[in-house]
Amino acid sequence: MNSMESQEEKKKKKKLIILLLLLLLILGSGVTAFILRDKFFSEPKVVSGLPELESDLEVMTDEQMLKFMQSEIDKDKVNINLKHEIAVSKETNVAQFEIKNKPTNAYNIQVQYLLKKGNKQIYKSGLIPPNRQLMEAKLEKELLEGSYDISIVYTVFDNEKEINQATIDGVLYVS
Repeated sequence: MNSMESQEEKKKKKKLIILLLLLLLILGSGVTAFILRDKFFSEPKVVSGLPELESDLEVMTDEQMLKFMQSEIDKDKVNINLKHEIAVSKETNVAQFEIKNKPTNAYNIQVQYLLKKGNKQIYKSGLIPPNRQLMEAKLEKELLEGSYDISIVYTVFDNEKEINQATIDGVLYVS
């Protein structure tokens, strides 16, 4: 009988120890939550009230507002006139480019003309600012009479760097 009683006592002691450990764990969690509550559960601060309204304000007219809005839209557009059929004088080797960077543009452009056959450059402009045009220029390479398929590469620059580039097809007529 002694051994049965001691086994029951051992079971009771184990249950008591487990119960005490669970109680200590719950108590420790509660204390930790109480200590850390301010760090994680602080009340949000509410800021209310506005500064006083500026007294010297003027109302924009509808015309002024439309003009302002259009200027903001125009800053992100590029409108360039390029001829894709270009005449070249065989005697002078001068091409009639007619490159126009419209005054509404906010960007500089550069235009490069390449022969499709061999991808050889025949002309490259310098920067063309807004409200400027290049009507004609001498080609870098003399060409025989005939027509040539070309690629026209135009590059858009802001004041510091290249921001975009596009290529269109064209034809060069030497006569």
